[in-house]
Amino acid sequence: MINGWFNLYKPQGYTSAYCLNLIKKRFNLNKIGHIGTLDPMAEGVLPIAINEATKTISYINKNKKTYLFEVKWGSKTDTMDSDGEIIDKIEFVPEKKKIEKAIKCFVGTIEQLPPKFSAKKINGKRAYQLARAGIEFDLDKIKKKIYGIKIVDHSNKEKKTTFLTVCESGTYVRSLSQDISNKLNSMCYCSKILRLRDGFFSKNNALPLEKVLNFRENDEFFKYLLDIKSVLYHIPSIKINDKKLKLIKNGMKVSMLEEVGSIEHKKILADYHENVVALGSMQNGIFYPKRVLNINE
Repeated sequence: MINGWFNLYKPQGYTSAYCLNLIKKRFNLNKIGHIGTLDPMAEGVLPIAINEATKTISYINKNKKTYLFEVKWGSKTDTMDSDGEIIDKIEFVPEKKKIEKAIKCFVGTIEQLPPKFSAKKINGKRAYQLARAGIEFDLDKIKKKIYGIKIVDHSNKEKKTTFLTVCESGTYVRSLSQDISNKLNSMCYCSKILRLRDGFFSKNNALPLEKVLNFRENDEFFKYLLDIKSVLYHIPSIKINDKKLKLIKNGMKVSMLEEVGSIEHKKILADYHENVVALGSMQNGIFYPKRVLNINE
């Protein structure tokens, strides 16, 4: 069984789930998953886990994401983006200098209200499902970190501004755009959202969905898979032998005192011949497996 991570470039107009289903059927995959859902109107980097790599999703380094997003001034939509219905208008379009001054207030830890048309769960249901059904509900504000934000392009004539931001995982770009417009006593909606980077995964080596679906052979797809260990570069590892591999595969703890001493790690991976076979924790030199991968040695 082939396992690993794939760096997909999701096009506009499709949900993340729809793209995954296309790939799963096209290459007859057993399991598939992803990190960082992209809205249908958004495009860009969508990291995909294939087969046993799905067990490592919660271990991926998701600290930072980079977005390029464009806002259209003068209107406000119910979805905060171009897919929604215009619910309010204003003639005022802020000048570039005033926008530059305003965005400085958003660098650092901020509070933001998630969009009602988002994948956030409310009592087990997605917020966008409730919003589309006309059901009233409240969302709590969340705290997120903006590491940096700048203007890439601005046109008063076209009433558009393009921003580049590096932010914490889980930040809502649409909410950020609304907060900026509110700060400027204006209105806007996101007319374009492009994810350039999601942690380890970058737009520079992402493959477009159309190209992926046009692969003639499955091997063409598999050759682009990133091995699990390279994606989990940020997690320390221990090397295990045949005897300990058998114990770990049965979900049993193993002593690594002789090999590494009484070290402690909340997250650590077990490496067998350069393959990640388990993820778990180290306490006083004892490895406790939490997720065991079914890897062919």
